[in-house]
Amino acid sequence: MTKGLNFDNVTLVGVIAADLSLYLDDYRSGERTFSLLTQVVGRAGRGEKTGRAVIQTFTPKNEVILAAARQDYDGFYRSEVELRRQLGCPPFLDFFVLTVTGMEENEVYRAGLRLRAQLEQSLSAFQGFQYRLLGPAPAPVVKVNNYFRYRLTLGCRNTKQMRSLISGILVEFAKDRKNRTVSAYADLNPEG
Repeated sequence: MTKGLNFDNVTLVGVIAADLSLYLDDYRSGERTFSLLTQVVGRAGRGEKTGRAVIQTFTPKNEVILAAARQDYDGFYRSEVELRRQLGCPPFLDFFVLTVTGMEENEVYRAGLRLRAQLEQSLSAFQGFQYRLLGPAPAPVVKVNNYFRYRLTLGCRNTKQMRSLISGILVEFAKDRKNRTVSAYADLNPEG
């Protein structure tokens, strides 16, 4: 139903467990849930017939659910942008997510700690620079194809200087013999 298909004579649409996507490990989860729900709700009652949508949820008073049910785009935007401002999420700050992978979980974690120490040391040179550094922490799906994944999340402004600093740190990380069994890469504001 969310793909934009238009079925004639659909007057009732139901969404089961509508709030599950709200609690994913992604600052965009509210936006995605709102988008999905408004699309589904908009499918009922096209044309001459009146439509109705039933949203099953564990959190019926959640602002995202309520705004989607009312099709309140402006209200959702105001609430979401204020939440992102308070939490320091894009567009107010950017997230560089540095992921360390390897076959031995303990090695991956220790490499993540070394990467964090490198980042903190490099960032200390920037006087008055605002940032937030979290991790290393297991990725939401910690093991993929026998590789463990731990992440560091750096919240700061995306500047040429910051991209250069992170690139340099990753190059040095790869050269360090202590990291020979692991690899690391960075993403900017990754999707999910």
